[in-house]
Amino acid sequence: MKIVQIITKLDTTGGAQTHVIALTKQLALDGHEITILTSKGALIYQPLNEKNISIIQLQHLKWAINFVADIRAFFEIRSILRRINPDVVALHSSKAGAVGRLAAFSLKLPTVFTAHGWAFTEGVKPIKRWIYQQIERAFARKTSKIITVSNYDYLLAIEKKVVKKEKMTTIHNGIQSYSNKPSFSQNKIPKIIMVARFEQPKRQDLLIEVLSSMNEQEWQLVFIGDGREMEAAKALSLQHDIAHRVTFLGSRDDIKTQLQQADLFVLLSNFEGLPISILEAMRAQLPVIASNVGGVPELIIDSKTGYVVDHDIQVIKERLIQLLENRDLRLQLGHAGFRYFEDRFSFNSMYDKTVSQYLQAHNEKKEIIDVTILDHH
Repeated sequence: MKIVQIITKLDTTGGAQTHVIALTKQLALDGHEITILTSKGALIYQPLNEKNISIIQLQHLKWAINFVADIRAFFEIRSILRRINPDVVALHSSKAGAVGRLAAFSLKLPTVFTAHGWAFTEGVKPIKRWIYQQIERAFARKTSKIITVSNYDYLLAIEKKVVKKEKMTTIHNGIQSYSNKPSFSQNKIPKIIMVARFEQPKRQDLLIEVLSSMNEQEWQLVFIGDGREMEAAKALSLQHDIAHRVTFLGSRDDIKTQLQQADLFVLLSNFEGLPISILEAMRAQLPVIASNVGGVPELIIDSKTGYVVDHDIQVIKERLIQLLENRDLRLQLGHAGFRYFEDRFSFNSMYDKTVSQYLQAHNEKKEIIDVTILDHH
């Protein structure tokens, strides 16, 4: 198949970006012809001379809502799609999902939209939630297939009457397993790691607040990721006099190694889809503490592979102390998380189900065209 993938940003490391890159590489290996459309910026992924993959950086696609730029982006994407004439257009992230779906719909091209967490989920401000709900409801009518990455998001879309059941399927995120088992970290002082961009909805500030009340415990903290809130987080760690125990590594391309050198993974956030960073931590056999939002409870078996927590500072503190002070418990939960990852969240399963949706969208559109031609004759 000839497939166009559209994603708003490919200049930051995030769940949607990781998903699109992994998917694209495997699709290309399987002989599909892939073009990625994304906004301008320094790309985290360069296809170089990889067979069957090309990237086009759009002049007008922006992350923020901008009426003039969005109209220009629509015509720019439409022009490219008309030239490529793909079998299916796959879309990721809200802005690319909206503008790209309109452009594809105007050319009668089949579309598959992957919702990496709805913009109208719990944790978003009520007025924004209502607006995004109306937008997604309108765009769902112009979409051939919709993939949600968690059961939580599937049920939310049904509850809010955004998408009809027959258009939607849940495909949990999946990542490649290690070719050999990871080795356990032997840090004298336990190392906590959080991998997330410094943007809403992530809550690095909350983790700093909790740890600032844990001066008696031995710990060190590593943040991986960049974004607009990083400087504020640095200032907060200084304010709480724990800056000497906190390391800000920025964006990294050695996350696998960094996770293997840690003892415990934490992800605090106001809302989520199905975080790939948690899957990466489970693959590295790390116990996980994460916020009770979105699809997170579908990844973590509470008290068996990690802890799902509400944003109660005392509760988060207690869970951290439990794991920091008990290496055997860390190993036990990490092992269990690794087994759960291997059983439920393999890349191959996710990939096969996703390609199946692409083929269905393409074939359904082809059937409609064939019927139209027959009726005309």
